[in-house]
Amino acid sequence: MSAQLYDLIVPENAAEVEAHCVRTLFERARQATQLAPLGTLFIFWVAHDPAALALGIAWMIVNTLPDALTFLYTSRLLKHPSAAEHIAAHHRRQVVLRTVQGICWGSAAVVFHAAGPQGAITDMIVLLVLVSISAVSVVNMAPSFRTLAGFSASLLLVPILYYFSLGDTTHLQLAVGLCILLGVEMQFGWDAYRQFAGGVHQLVLNQKTHRQLEQRNAELDELNGKLRVLAIHDQLTGLYNRRYMMEQLERQRELFERHGSPCSVVLFDIDHFKDINDTHGHTVGDEVLAAFSRRVEGLLRMGDSLGRYGGEEFLLLLPMTGLAPATQLAERVRHALADTPLLDHAGAITVTASFGLAQLQPGENVTAWLQRADQALYRAKKNGRNCVMA
Repeated sequence: MSAQLYDLIVPENAAEVEAHCVRTLFERARQATQLAPLGTLFIFWVAHDPAALALGIAWMIVNTLPDALTFLYTSRLLKHPSAAEHIAAHHRRQVVLRTVQGICWGSAAVVFHAAGPQGAITDMIVLLVLVSISAVSVVNMAPSFRTLAGFSASLLLVPILYYFSLGDTTHLQLAVGLCILLGVEMQFGWDAYRQFAGGVHQLVLNQKTHRQLEQRNAELDELNGKLRVLAIHDQLTGLYNRRYMMEQLERQRELFERHGSPCSVVLFDIDHFKDINDTHGHTVGDEVLAAFSRRVEGLLRMGDSLGRYGGEEFLLLLPMTGLAPATQLAERVRHALADTPLLDHAGAITVTASFGLAQLQPGENVTAWLQRADQALYRAKKNGRNCVMA
């Protein structure tokens, strides 16, 4: 299934797939370089000729250098990941470096070749190690077919060309066998890469889907938040709406029944608001309602709740507040409204308000509580408006 997914990689995902593959390649390359010295030492141990000890040591040093460079290079990249736009360049460097490694490994067939029966045994041991390394690289370098092709081809082509140059039947047969092995490794390597890249492609798709879901969820959360705000607020004034205020009244009544905490409510409306609409128009009337709401909100305490009860009528809920402090707060609001104009439309527009207060009584429901506040508001209007009645 993963191999088929490789064929579905689209250009916008190709760079991300390559980045994942290259990072995995670096991790595996770092692990491989930690094991590579074992193979180097083994070849030197079983194949070196005491008469050519210096050549063997030189080969070991040369063969170790690319591994050391790969270890340092990949360690730095894994510790400090590169930006996405630089991944391709690092990939090319890795291909070159691993190709040089392959040449160094393959050169063992030349450096440790010796004539005679004992030389044939040595050739077979060296060849066995090289074939094993080449075969293992199919799995180790599956994240990058270019790296695999560069390493395996360079590792096997050196002994292939050298054995062809020797010309004897045995080495010609070995060279042909290595050519077949190289072809098989390229095919298996390509299949392994397709499967790996296809799996990475699925991972990329899953990550994109996850990010899209997170973004959609964030958008839904934001939309739900806006809907919650709209559901409990009045669109014109920004105050709580009547339904929300009724819920809060019921909640305060339950708290009062449970704990006996005092709570007062204030019903108030703008005096002669119809005259404002008739004189200045409904647009100015709406501006007055909004300015009125902001003026009153600025005078409230933390924990107080102000809502638009309907039209030009407002409801103020004062938890933990008895009738006397509620009356003082209402008077402060009344003076603030009457003493300072709200708007300056063709002359300053100053409004006054009438207030009706009621403190919740034991055994009283919300309807009765509001009725008492409404009756107090009616008395305030009968008393000439712009006053507070409880």
